This record gives sequence, structure tokens and C-alpha cells, in this order.
Amino acid sequence: MQSFSQIKQEARKALEAPQPAPGKITAIHTGVIAAAALILTGLQFLLSLPSPEGGLSNLGASAFWETLQTLLSLANTLILPFWQAGLVFCAILWARGQSAQPRQLSQGLHRWGPLLRLYLLKGILLLPLLMVSGYAASFLFVLTPLSRNLMELLTPLMSAEDPLTALSGVPTAQLFEATLPLFVLMGILLCVLFVAVMYRCRLADYLILSGTTNSALMALGLSRQLLRGHVLELLRLDLSFWWFYGASLVLNLLMLLPAFALPESQTVLSLVCYGVYLAGTFLLYWKTRAKVETVYALYFLHKLPSAPENTNFA
Repeated sequence: MQSFSQIKQEARKALEAPQPAPGKITAIHTGVIAAAALILTGLQFLLSLPSPEGGLSNLGASAFWETLQTLLSLANTLILPFWQAGLVFCAILWARGQSAQPRQLSQGLHRWGPLLRLYLLKGILLLPLLMVSGYAASFLFVLTPLSRNLMELLTPLMSAEDPLTALSGVPTAQLFEATLPLFVLMGILLCVLFVAVMYRCRLADYLILSGTTNSALMALGLSRQLLRGHVLELLRLDLSFWWFYGASLVLNLLMLLPAFALPESQTVLSLVCYGVYLAGTFLLYWKTRAKVETVYALYFLHKLPSAPENTNFA
């Protein structure tokens, strides 16, 4: 197994030759995601505006746009994982010294059957981890001083006639601050369980997209075999991209800033933060994601040197 620095150097060389440039592929990939997000956000913003006509005259139009927003949100949620898989497919091509075309970003959609079964199986595996981490974190939270601020906040509300209504009057920032230790504790426990269990499944997507197998169960089994004894190695590879995941985290945390702003400025701040988030994410992915994905694809190919060369599915 080559060192991570050697794999990253190999990835840089692999990305120099392909035409069109990998940056163009990642720009198209991220641009489609950003465009879908802008459309959904625009619909949500328009629906939040008060109707100038009022009454029932605009009820039909509002119902139409709300239904459209719901359908588009559902379609975006269902299609996004397969669209993301298309970029992984392109990265496998780059790792093999081949060129990728923009149309091949849809390969995840073409392989929707095996990938859907794989995602469902991963969800089944992840659900117990969420339950265990949530229960354990709640137990530790309640039995430690970490819950003191939340108890001080909730105790006066218990004497109210309607505790739920009284709770809705608590400032969001104050409630978030009181429950933050719980979510941090849950996140730590979930990360530990995720690395121990789900990391063994990390190569399953690559096995299906590379054409190694069409069976989701077989992909999970092969992934476990390939990563047996190498889970911490893969974790170290993730940590070597701390700058990429750190920048993504900072951009996502921007979306929390409006919760701490004054009510009269929350709408404007939300729009500004969302714009910065989309622009920053686009730039980050455009400039760096091709390299990151190609490094992971090379790691996979080094684990499975006998992977089929034909990955075009044409």
C-alpha cells in the first residue's frame, strides 16, 4: 500500500491529462446542486411572503406553489445521492487515467437499482447507531452537570398552564445553548460508533460504480473484507483532508448564525449567509473536490487492483 502522499501525488498527475478538465466536471456537478437549492429556497421565500390580496382569492395559487415546492424538495432529496455517485464514477475514471464527460455524471442515476438497495441497507445499519448514541448521550447528559442549564430553563415552565406554549416563547439562542452539550455528546458517541461499524462499508459504492458487482449485499461484504484491519488507515486518510472537511463545516455553520440575530434582521442575515454558503461551497468543490474524490478512488483501486477496466456501462 502506497503512502497517502504518494497517492495524492498520483492523483495530481492523473488530473493533469483528462479533457475536459476535471474542474469543469466538478463545476457542472456543483452548479446543478446549487441551482436546485436556489430554486427551492426561492420558492420557500416567495411562499413566506404575505399575500397582497388576502382572503380566499389567492388560495388556489398558494396551494399550487406549496405542492410544487414539496414535490421538488422530495425529488431533490431522492436524486441527490445518485447525482453525488456520478462524481464518484468520474473520479474512478480519472484514477484509471481515463477522461470523464459531463454526461457521465448521470451514471449514478443509471445505476440507481443497486445503489438504492445499498443506501437502504446502509440506512438499516445506521439506524441502531443513531438510537444507541441518542439514548447513551441522553443518559449521560441527564446524570451529569451538563444538563444544569437546561434544567434551570425548563423548571419554571413546568408550573405553566401549557408548558409547550411556554417553551415556544423561549429564545432560540438560549434553548440552543442549553441543549448544545447534549448534541455534542451525541455527536461524539455517534462518530465513534460510525467509525467502528460504518467505515467498513465505505468502499461499497465504489464496488458498484466500478462494475465489480451489482449486488448491494455482495458490495457490503467485499467492502468489509477489503477494509478489514484498515479502518484506522481510512480514518487517517479522511483526517489528511481536514482542510476540506473543515471548510465545509465552517460553511455549514454559517447557516446557524441567523438564529442568534435579532428577529428583525434574521431574514436578511439568512439570505446573506445562504448566499455565502452557496458561493463558498461552489468555489471549494470546483477547486478541490476532483482531487479529493480521485484520491479516494485511487485508494479503492489500490485495495482492489483487479477491478474491471470497463466502467462506461455503455
